[in-house]
Amino acid sequence: MNNGFHSNAYRTRVLSSTIGLALTFVSVFLITLGGITTVNASSNEVSCFERGIADGEDHPFNQRTYNNCGDDYYQGFLKGCMSVEGNNRDVCESATDA
Repeated sequence: MNNGFHSNAYRTRVLSSTIGLALTFVSVFLITLGGITTVNASSNEVSCFERGIADGEDHPFNQRTYNNCGDDYYQGFLKGCMSVEGNNRDVCESATDA
């Protein structure tokens, strides 16, 4: 009878440790996932500067967005465009000419 008590206590301890470890991993995963942000150029929650960066990296200059945002979009576009290997300021500024 005494042996059964120790066996059950051991199982309970192992189960508690396993549950605690699982909860820790879930917490770390959720915290990590919550800290990851992305910039979607089509989202309304993105600043004009961030839209410019995204367009400068992967898309042509968007005159309509520039008309709505002004210099913030333009400066972001230049920054994004110049981050692409091989581009310089002259190349990026010429890409903004309509």
